[in-house]
Amino acid sequence: MLINDEAKLIVNEYALTRCARCNFCESVCPTYIAFRRRVYGPRGRIWIIMFLSQGVKLSNDESTGLLTCLGCRACDLVCPAGIRIAEAIHDAKVLLVKAALK
Repeated sequence: MLINDEAKLIVNEYALTRCARCNFCESVCPTYIAFRRRVYGPRGRIWIIMFLSQGVKLSNDESTGLLTCLGCRACDLVCPAGIRIAEAIHDAKVLLVKAALK
């Protein structure tokens, strides 16, 4: 299975398209608070997973943004759409690592 096909499964399983772009998740994300850059926050990471699902080759900055998620799940607690953001990010990180090892 190609990485974009696996990323599509993540998008569908966690219903990432339900993201309302409310920014509640970014207000509690430690890496977003520290760096103040979209790629280091949950909302940016959702978009990075969407890029992966469309077959877009990630930049180093986007890969780093995804991989720096601490997995603290603060974003999950405040998401009004009920998206399990941290789990989706974890699964996408696994995809990136598996692809790098091939």
